[in-house]
Amino acid sequence: MQTIPYAWLLIAACFPLLFIPQIISLPVLSSVLLLALLLLITRSKYLHYCGVALFFFFISQFTAHGLVSTITAWSERTVSAEVRVSEVQELNGRIRVSLTKVEGQWRFPVYDVWIGNIDASQYCLGQHWLMRLRLRPVHSLLNEGGYDSQRNALAKDTPFTGKIHRQQLLDPTCSVRHRLEQAFVRRSASSPWQGISRALVFGLRDRIPPEVNTLFRETGIGHLMAISGMHVGLIFLLTRRIIKWVQLLFPARFSRAGGLEAISWLASAGYCLLSGAQPSALRALFALTFWLVAKRFALNLSSFHILLLCVASLLATNPLMILSDSLWLSVLAVLALLIWYRWFPLPPAYRQAKRYAIIRLVHLQLGIMVLLLPIQIFFFHGTSLAALGANLVAIPIVSLGLLPLALLLAIPWPDLLYSSLLLLHDALFRCLFALLGLQKEGWVFLPAAPQVACLLWGGLCISRFYLWRASPLSLCALLISLASWRVQPSEILWRVDMLDVGHGLAMVISQRGEGLIYDTGNRWQVGDAGERIIVPWLIDQGITPVMAVISHRHNDHSGGLASIKKIWPQLVVRTSYRYPGALACRRGDHWQWGRLAIQVLWPEQFPTAGQNNDSCVLYISDGRHHLLLTGDLEKKAEQRLVELVGQTLPVDWLQVPHHGSRTSSSPLLLRTLRPNIAIASVARYNAWRLPATNVVKRYQQQGIQWLDTAQAGQISIRVTAGNSEILQLRDQISPRWYHQWFGVKPDYG
Repeated sequence: MQTIPYAWLLIAACFPLLFIPQIISLPVLSSVLLLALLLLITRSKYLHYCGVALFFFFISQFTAHGLVSTITAWSERTVSAEVRVSEVQELNGRIRVSLTKVEGQWRFPVYDVWIGNIDASQYCLGQHWLMRLRLRPVHSLLNEGGYDSQRNALAKDTPFTGKIHRQQLLDPTCSVRHRLEQAFVRRSASSPWQGISRALVFGLRDRIPPEVNTLFRETGIGHLMAISGMHVGLIFLLTRRIIKWVQLLFPARFSRAGGLEAISWLASAGYCLLSGAQPSALRALFALTFWLVAKRFALNLSSFHILLLCVASLLATNPLMILSDSLWLSVLAVLALLIWYRWFPLPPAYRQAKRYAIIRLVHLQLGIMVLLLPIQIFFFHGTSLAALGANLVAIPIVSLGLLPLALLLAIPWPDLLYSSLLLLHDALFRCLFALLGLQKEGWVFLPAAPQVACLLWGGLCISRFYLWRASPLSLCALLISLASWRVQPSEILWRVDMLDVGHGLAMVISQRGEGLIYDTGNRWQVGDAGERIIVPWLIDQGITPVMAVISHRHNDHSGGLASIKKIWPQLVVRTSYRYPGALACRRGDHWQWGRLAIQVLWPEQFPTAGQNNDSCVLYISDGRHHLLLTGDLEKKAEQRLVELVGQTLPVDWLQVPHHGSRTSSSPLLLRTLRPNIAIASVARYNAWRLPATNVVKRYQQQGIQWLDTAQAGQISIRVTAGNSEILQLRDQISPRWYHQWFGVKPDYG
C-alpha cells in the first residue's frame, strides 16, 4: 500500500522527541516547514519523501513547542477555566479535569489537570464547571533507571496539577458512563472483588487494594487488569459469536458478514468508550479497525503493516504519545507475538483442534515470556518467575469468565438474576485467588537487560536460521569471542549518588560494585522509596549494598529500609537508636572499606531517641576527597560537633543538614567546615517550603556551591584517579527536553 512509507516516515519524524535535549525554536521550525513544502511539490519520489518527513517533523516539534509554551505561560499562576470532569477517584480524594476554555478562549489541544486533596464525591464524570485554578507544572522524581512520571504525564497531555480557589457548577449532568459505573458500584457493593471488576469494565483501578496489585505484579498477570487488545478483541469475538447464534433463528438472507463485523466492531468501540477510551484500548481499536478494513476491501496488509499503521495513526492524533512507556510496551508485546508465531509456530496439527487449546496457550505464554524478558528487565528491572503458570490459570478465567460476568453485572437485571450472576462472579474470583495463592512469590529483580537480550534473542536467531548448522565455525568463533570478552575496568574509583526521593534522604556511596546506603527515603500510604526508587536504582547500576546506615528514626529517612532488606536480607544495618540486629552508630566508631576510611562523628552516646539531633554523622574520605553526611542535624548539635572536630577535618562535599531548614546550617558550621559544594535532598512542592531562602543565601555568601535534587534530580559525584566531577541528571546525565524544570526556578540570589 502507498500509505506504508508515509507511516514509516511519520514514526521516524516523531522519534527525535525521545532524546533531543531541547525543542527546536520557532524561527528554525519555520525554515523547516518552508523547506518541507518546497520538497513536497518536487517530482522526485525521494525528495518528496524527504519533504513528507520534514513536514511530519515540523508537526511533532510544533506540538511539543506548544505544550512547553503553555506550561510556561500558565505555571504558578491562577487561571479562570471552564472544565469537564474526566475522572473521579473518591477514595484518593482527587479528580482529573479537562481544560476546555481558559480565560474565555477555547483550547486545542485540550490539556488535563489533576486536582487533589478535595472531597471528590461532589463531582461526577461529564460535569462542566467554571473554576478558578492555581496551576502547578508537572514535576517528577528523576533517577537513572527510575520511572519517569514527568515524561508520561506529557505523553498523556496532563502537564499540570491544580488547586481550586473558586468554582461554579455550569452543567450538573453526569455522563452515561458515570451513571452506569455508580449503578454498578451500588448493586455489587456486597462483593469483595468489586474494585477489580470495576477496573475490567470501566478502566478505573483506584478501588483495587494495594495487596491485590502487589499479587498481580508478583504473579505477572497485571496486564489482564488493564484494558488492552485482549479485552477489546474478546468483546469483538464474543459479540460476533452471539450474533451468529441469533442469526440461526432467521433465514440465510439476513446473515451478512459485513453487518456481522460492523455490529461486533460497534460493540468493541462501545466497550472502549465505556472503559474511558484509554490509550491502550484506543490502540487495540485502531488495530481492529485496520484489520477489518483490510479484510473487507481485500487489501494486501500483513500483520506487521497493521501494527505499523496503528502506531502511525496514534502519533498522527498526538505526536507526544511516542513518549509513553505504555505505547512502547504494547507495541513490543504485539511485535513479539507476531515474530513468535511467524518464526516459531506450532506444528499444523496443533493449531485448530479444540483438544490442543492448552498447548496453544502454553505456546503463547512461552513466547511472551521469552521474547519480552529483556524488555521487562529494561522497564521493570525484573520479571515474575510465576508468570507462566499464573497466566495459564488466569487468562481463561478472566477472559472467558470474569470479564463477561463483569459486563453483565453492569446491566440492571432483575434482583434474583443479578444475585445469581454476582454469586457466580464471586465464586470465580475465589477460584482465581486460590490458584494464584499456590504460586510462590515469584518476582525477582534482574540486572543487565542488554546481556539478557543478546543471550535470548541471539539464541533464538541462531536456532531459527539454523546458524549452528550453516555456519558452525563462525558461530564457534563468535561464542569464543564472547566468552573471552572482558569488560574494560571503569575509571571511576568511587562515587556518591544522592537519589531524588522527594522529601526525604537516600544516598549511596559505592565502589567496585558494592554500596553503602545512607538513609532510605520516605514511606507513603502505598509503597516506599526503597521499593520504588532505591532497589530499582541499585539493580540498574549493578550495585550490591553491603551496609545501610540510618541516620535517625524519622520516617523520611528510614521508610525504605524494610523493602531493601527484603531483597538483601544479609544487609548490615547501623543506627543511632535501637533497631533489631543493628550495629551501633556512635562517635569513635571507624572502619576501612576498600579505599575509603569511614568515621562516625556523632552522636556521642548510644542508644539515642533517634531524633534530628541524634543523627548519625559520617565522615568518608579517600585521603584526597572528603564527604560529610549529616542527616537532619540541627543547630544545637551542630555547635557541639564543631567543638569536637574544629577545623581538623577538611570537607569537599557536604550533605545539607535537615533539607535546608532554618533550624540547621548555622553560620558557625559553614565557617568552620568551609565545604566546596553543598548537596541537599528536597522536594519541589514540599509542605515545609524547604529549602529556606535565607539558608541557601547563607551558603552562597560563604562561596559554597548549592545543588539540590528538586532542581537537579539525581546528583552524582564521580571520583577518578586524577579528578572528580559532579553530574546532575536533569542537565548532564540525561538532558532531555521533557526533563527540564517547567515553570519559574526558585530565585535564591
